[in-house]
Amino acid sequence: MCAAAAGCSVQPSATDLWGRPLQSAARNAHATVTAAGRVGGEALQGDGTVVFKPRTAMSLHLRTRLGVLPGVLDVLEVGGVTYQRAAADQKWQRSSTPPPDPTWDGASDPRLLGEDTLVGDPAWHLKATRGGSAVEMWVRKSDGYPLQVVTRNGAGTVFRFVYDRFNGATPVVAPSPPEIKPPARMLSGRVGDTLSLDEARITVLSSDDNAVPDDDSVAPRPGNRYVVVEVAVENTGTSALSTFLDWRLTDSARDSWSQALAVREPSFAAGELAPGESARGFLTYEVSAAATRLVLSVKLDDDTATFALT
Repeated sequence: MCAAAAGCSVQPSATDLWGRPLQSAARNAHATVTAAGRVGGEALQGDGTVVFKPRTAMSLHLRTRLGVLPGVLDVLEVGGVTYQRAAADQKWQRSSTPPPDPTWDGASDPRLLGEDTLVGDPAWHLKATRGGSAVEMWVRKSDGYPLQVVTRNGAGTVFRFVYDRFNGATPVVAPSPPEIKPPARMLSGRVGDTLSLDEARITVLSSDDNAVPDDDSVAPRPGNRYVVVEVAVENTGTSALSTFLDWRLTDSARDSWSQALAVREPSFAAGELAPGESARGFLTYEVSAAATRLVLSVKLDDDTATFALT
């Protein structure tokens, strides 16, 4: 055993590091985040704030490369709830997929692997187990602050959090209710009903399942008939609404029928509605004479409205 007077240092155990300095370390930190998949290649990168105390919270701005084209994603975790928002979205959505844990919480069986130097700071290198996967951490010797955490999720993606500024972050708060997108709605009705989606009210005013064209020189192909549906759309949101909507007509055989050239005026004109504005018009379909139990559906963002016509 070495005495302090002899000039040698005593290396602390992993248990000491885990139990003492880590529990009294930083309250929050700025983090740079990267992730790589099991087969390699960077899946995302970004930065943001991680709060360690009094409860873990995160606010991250990420650039993803999970698809063909890169995207931008904001992620919040507050009070155990995760919110996500893509660059094109104005509102947050609750997510059932938890983000990676950027802390050492819940890890067990710690081992001290040795010493490293990160950006000029001497650090202890620790490894432990959490949820069946390894979690590694580098702890600054001078104050017990975490300098880096490497963790993995169930899909094998490796996340690396590098911390460089401590205890200067603003609080991470959850979005207010108006900033959160409601859960997707799947509403059903009949002719004459109005269905309220998140950003619009959709009404099917009338349906003619064997419509006679306004122009008597126009006729469906042999064995077919025209179905004409009068619809109205009202913008109930706070921003402009595109009425280039995906109207789909299906039958009991699950055949899908495309819109045909208008045979009754005014046809429903696609365009843009300001908040509070509405539009109405006719949709025309050419369907088989044998088609039964026709259903018109329209999708707006994640919401779907379905109307039984017959």
